[in-house]
Amino acid sequence: MVAAAASATVATGAALTAVLAGAGTSAADPVSLTLNYSCPFPLIGTQTLQIVISADIPTTVNVGEPTPAFTVTAVATVPPTATQGLTLVGAATVEGSAKASSTVTAPEATIPVTVPATIPVTPVPASGSFDTVATGDAPSLTFTQAGRATITVGDILLTLHPKRADGTDTGLGVFDSQCTQVAGQNNTLANITINGGTTTEPTTTEPTTTEPTTTEPTTTEPTTTEPTTTEPTTTEPTTTEPTTSEPSTTEPTTTTSNPPTGIDYSYTLEGDSVVKKLNATVPLSGGIDANLDLASGNFTADLSLEPSKLKATLFHFIPITAKVAFEQEGKTTGTLAGGVLNSTSHTTIKLPSVKVFGFPISKSPKCQSSEPSEINLTSGPGFDPLAGGDLSGTYEIAPLENCGPLTGLISPLATGPGNTIDVTLSPKES
Repeated sequence: MVAAAASATVATGAALTAVLAGAGTSAADPVSLTLNYSCPFPLIGTQTLQIVISADIPTTVNVGEPTPAFTVTAVATVPPTATQGLTLVGAATVEGSAKASSTVTAPEATIPVTVPATIPVTPVPASGSFDTVATGDAPSLTFTQAGRATITVGDILLTLHPKRADGTDTGLGVFDSQCTQVAGQNNTLANITINGGTTTEPTTTEPTTTEPTTTEPTTTEPTTTEPTTTEPTTTEPTTTEPTTSEPSTTEPTTTTSNPPTGIDYSYTLEGDSVVKKLNATVPLSGGIDANLDLASGNFTADLSLEPSKLKATLFHFIPITAKVAFEQEGKTTGTLAGGVLNSTSHTTIKLPSVKVFGFPISKSPKCQSSEPSEINLTSGPGFDPLAGGDLSGTYEIAPLENCGPLTGLISPLATGPGNTIDVTLSPKES
């Protein structure tokens, strides 16, 4: 997901360079700018991405000369937390597009520029940080007045598409992330001196040959644009601006991403359990609210199961019905690793009402298993925490107690190992 930020920045760089004056009058100099962005993502929350933009940009250009297209490169470092989030949903690659905003401030105008960029398919490692590299070509522009142009980088809109190894979508689907530049950074990519040559104003009647082009702007925008620089050297009209912006490029590198402490998930639960001794199916419904630690893959959860009913036939002709309730003992715990979810719950099983042939043989609200059942559930491969999935397992029912005078008769009907449970988790609608 974060990979998109890299390309997005490439787009930004391309947008910026699009407004640079042509490099035909000066050799291109390499420039580099490191910026941090705050980017909201599903699943992992807001992350801080570090993006390094680099390009070869001319330091001086001439009025009226179109700029040649040139390449901008952006490298985004994907933090480990984002990698964990991607692997958690089974993402093997990430791709997408970006729209980067930038501003070119020139003597004749302030130009907002948005340039799209393509994020190439980038493999996602199993863990740790990784880099994405993207490139973009800047279009050509032409300046009409002498002076100085400043290119600043703005925010980035990412459109990201994580995919599984087989090319199918993850639970994240395709999503947008509006990345905002972290405050307090120098976002100036380059400063360009625009020389007033003879390309657009060959009639240099007013000034001498030293700076004939300084009066050129008066033909389109009289000396109001550069009133104090018409007679001095116009090649450096704003020399104080670039010197204050370039040194601070090291500031953004000091910030790091702040991973969330845990991610919350809420599911509805539907399924059933088969009590082996009675060969009876008990419908199950309820919900589970989990908090997953991305770094370790461990989670804790609150499980709630609604009361249900059991219907069985003993010895093929004796009908038995019972109300069944579930009391959770402590938290459900487990792990989500390698696309497989494992969970452990401890549940006391209660039978507040038991009937045979329709007549109650136990009506004690304290009729329950003498010990909580340890229920271990496991998913199949590729469990997606965003989409939910199927879980199954087996458990044992301890002997019953507090069921009245017929406890000794009722308990053997239900207790024992080999009981099965199959449930499906579905995300709760927010």
